[in-house]
Amino acid sequence: MQYKAVIFDIDGTILPHRKAISSATKQAVQRLKDKNLKVIIATGRAPYFSESIVEEIGTDSMVFFNGAYVSHEGQEVYKNSIDNKILTNVFQLTRDYNHALTFLSGKDFRVSDLEHPIVREAYQHDPWKPGLASQQYWLEEDIYQLFLHCEVEEELSYQKMIPELDFRRWTSGEARTCDVNLSKSNKSVGITKLLERVGIAPDEAVAFGDGLNDIEMLSFVGMGVAMGSALDEVKRAANMVTLTAEEDGVAVGLERLGLI
Repeated sequence: MQYKAVIFDIDGTILPHRKAISSATKQAVQRLKDKNLKVIIATGRAPYFSESIVEEIGTDSMVFFNGAYVSHEGQEVYKNSIDNKILTNVFQLTRDYNHALTFLSGKDFRVSDLEHPIVREAYQHDPWKPGLASQQYWLEEDIYQLFLHCEVEEELSYQKMIPELDFRRWTSGEARTCDVNLSKSNKSVGITKLLERVGIAPDEAVAFGDGLNDIEMLSFVGMGVAMGSALDEVKRAANMVTLTAEEDGVAVGLERLGLI
């Protein structure tokens, strides 16, 4: 297969957790561009959480919010915000259960309770800090994603009561915050819209990812590559497994595929 595009997740893929992008990864991405392969970022992050990474990688094709917002060459290609009624239902449940929400719009992000202990834990290592959401914030802004701040077992009630949404943990195990997206929205949806715009078929694309939110993407493209740190269910969705981000798994995977 003659591949024409390579899609990268950010955290745990091109970016080792709490570290910088390695020179080997940056060089590998540059070699792709030198060969005129399209480089695409597909992340659960918001645009404003991704600016420095996008600049370092040097791409103008991005899928944000796990597929809910797509940008190409500075133009909006696709956006799919969460309905106000659903947002109101989630917010009411968090009030009943004494949990907190982060609302992520296309421009910024706000939290329902800045003093909630899980909220403080979630942002303690991040350079960005949220503001407090007004009572009308999610009614005045297009919201593409939520973070639900609660224990793993407490999340099940939300999934049962609001089937329109999917709840996925940031990481496995002890993580106490999860991404919340529309159940019919995932990275493969956004990637479909972007590939259609640039005239590339899914089987002409390679994708690298490590998280539960990468499963649809890895199984959708022609060659899905799971990072060495990925859970077994993520690896099962892939065609190939490479090394971890800390071991320059992107560069190693691209070499194995003969793309660099």
